[in-house]
Amino acid sequence: MEELLLEIHGIAQGGDGVGRVDGLVVFVTGALPGEEVLVQISERRPSYARGSVVEVVRPSPDRVAPITADDGHAAWQHIAYPAQLRLKEQIVREQLAKLAGLSEPPIAPILAAPQPWGYRNTAHLHVEGVKVGYHYSGSRHVSDLEHDPLLLPALNVALAGLREVLPTFKSAVEGVTLRASAAYGYAVGLLHGHNRSSPADLADLGAAWMARSPILAGVAVDSPGYEQPSPVDIHEELGGVAFILSPDTFFQVNASQAGRMLEVIREQLDMQPGESLLDAYSGAGVFAMPLSAGLKQVVAIEENPSAVADGVRSLPYNGIVNVEFIQAATERALPRIEGPFDAAIVDPPRRGCHPAVLEELARLAPARIAYISCHPGILARDLGPLLNVGYRLDLVQPVDLFPQTPHVESVVILRK
Repeated sequence: MEELLLEIHGIAQGGDGVGRVDGLVVFVTGALPGEEVLVQISERRPSYARGSVVEVVRPSPDRVAPITADDGHAAWQHIAYPAQLRLKEQIVREQLAKLAGLSEPPIAPILAAPQPWGYRNTAHLHVEGVKVGYHYSGSRHVSDLEHDPLLLPALNVALAGLREVLPTFKSAVEGVTLRASAAYGYAVGLLHGHNRSSPADLADLGAAWMARSPILAGVAVDSPGYEQPSPVDIHEELGGVAFILSPDTFFQVNASQAGRMLEVIREQLDMQPGESLLDAYSGAGVFAMPLSAGLKQVVAIEENPSAVADGVRSLPYNGIVNVEFIQAATERALPRIEGPFDAAIVDPPRRGCHPAVLEELARLAPARIAYISCHPGILARDLGPLLNVGYRLDLVQPVDLFPQTPHVESVVILRK
C-alpha cells in the first residue's frame, strides 16, 4: 500500500482533511487542518486521491481522544466540539462561495447543540446473528454495539434489553429501528424480518424484549403478512404541537435543535394572521403544524404515506383545522397548486430539490422562502435558480443538528 506524509491545510464537505502533494489533492479520513499525518492511500485518480490516517505526526490542538472505538457514525468525535462548530461554518461558507458564487454570504454564527452527546432519538441498526449495531464503513458486516453515546438514554436502555434476548431469536430478525420520545422519555422498537423470518418468531422476540425492557412502550413487527394486533406509536412534541408517530415515520433526530430551527423559521418568515403557507417535503408536518396558528391555510406536501397519515391524525389531537396534507411527490403536486402563498418552507432530502420544484416555486413566487438543507453543496446548487428569478439571500443560519459528525443543517431565508 502507498503511504504519503502530508500537511493538512483544509477540510472537505464530507469531513475529510485536505492536503496536496505534487499538485494532487488528497482527501484524508481522520485528519484535521494544521496536522502533519502519515496517510495510507486507498484510491488514486488523475486529479485526486483518498486515504486514511496511519499516524498523526504532528497533531492539531483541536484533536481529542475519541470516546468510542466505533467511529463510523461518529466520524468527528476526535475533534474538540468548538472546533467542530468552526469547521462546519467554514464548510458552509466555502461551498456557497465555490458553487453558488457568493463571496460574502450572510452566515450567522452556528447554533451549537446544548447536548453534543446523547441527542439522537432514532437508530437504525442491523442484526447479524447475535450482533446488533451499525455496518462497518465500506462493509456489510455489523459492528457489535453495546452502547451508543450519540443516543438518548432510553435507547441505550432498550438496546441493552435487546442484546439480552437476541441469542434466543437470532435467526428471526435482520434489523431493528429504535425510536425514543425526547418529550416523554420512553422508547418503541420496530423489528425488520428477512425472507426467512417467521412473523410469530418476530412477535415472540418483541414480547421478550418488552418484558426485559420496561422502558419500551411497544414493539412493532415489519414482516410481510403480519398484522399488528395493536398500534405502536410514539408521541413527540415540537413548538407546542404533539405529534403521534409510527415507528418508521421520519422526525428530526435531534428534537432540541429542531426546536431552535423552528424558532428561526418562525421569526424570519414572520407569518401574519390570514396569510397562507406552503410546506414542501413536509414529513408529518413538523414545521407546518406549529406555524399554522392564525393562518388562512397551510398546504403540506409529502410523498411518504406513513408520514402523511401521522400528520393527518395529529391534526385533531391538536385542534388544528387549517392544514391540508397532500400525499404526493412534491415535483408532481406543485404544478397542480395555484396558490397564492405568502411564504414557503422547503425541506428536501439530502439530494436536494427536484428541478421542477424550483421552477414551481418561481411560478408561485412566495414573498419569503425558508430552505432547510443538510448538504451545503446541494444547497449552493439549488440557490442558483431562485437567486436568478429575483430572490435575495437574507440569512444562512447553520445549525449543529448532528454533533460528532461532519453533517451540518442550514436554514436559509430568501425574500423577493
